[in-house]
Amino acid sequence: MIAMWSRGVELSHERESAPDGLRRVLQDLIDAMEEEGMPTLAEWLDVPRPTDLWANDVGRWIGDKLQRLPDPQVYDFIESALSGSSHYDERVNKILRSNDIALSMVDGAFYEDDEAAEDYGVEGAAEQPVSLLRGKYAAAGTMWAKALTSHRAGDDKQAVALAVNTLEGVVKIASGKKDINAGLRFLFPEGERGPLRSAINQLHNYGSAMPWVRHGGGIKDLELDRIEARGVLRSSAVWIVMLVNLDSEGDFA
Repeated sequence: MIAMWSRGVELSHERESAPDGLRRVLQDLIDAMEEEGMPTLAEWLDVPRPTDLWANDVGRWIGDKLQRLPDPQVYDFIESALSGSSHYDERVNKILRSNDIALSMVDGAFYEDDEAAEDYGVEGAAEQPVSLLRGKYAAAGTMWAKALTSHRAGDDKQAVALAVNTLEGVVKIASGKKDINAGLRFLFPEGERGPLRSAINQLHNYGSAMPWVRHGGGIKDLELDRIEARGVLRSSAVWIVMLVNLDSEGDFA
């Protein structure tokens, strides 16, 4: 019984919207219960179990209840149905990523990808370069849009590669140099801004160091964590916004 979902429990912001794909997952889970599906759903909903339904009517009753189910309960009921099983993890995570929902399923349970982002006001940082990358930066803008699309689709390695490549492109455009090292030396000469140059360069180097991001695998094929990928996108976005703004102010003339 999981009728506690809305009784004094603070709902996760990410659980406020359940895409149709998750409802289909829940339908499949109920269907797999066969004759136990209807009574189980009635128990979850805390409603009387119908006793006067024929076979086809049972299916319609279940379908109607699932369609009317409030979005947060979709998540709760999926977790209850899976009871710790990882069988649906991959399918559910693809649905979550394609709908840009910052949750991940691990062993049949939902976890927030980025619990602190909203508290610290950085959840929209990756979107900020979109409106700036125009004019001479238009090609970089196209690449950045692809990075965001890849991340939403769950292809975090591609997203990181495109993010650091966009950062490199912005440096080269702002500086007029042919590579990021020469560009950064031009934009931030030796002196007090040396650490700033190094920070931007090291973020770009990260894309090359991580296996299967910008290059092939290495001695250790490290897995790229989704939260880590999102952090790299946000960090790249911050430097991109700074560089474009400095350029527009004439600081690199």
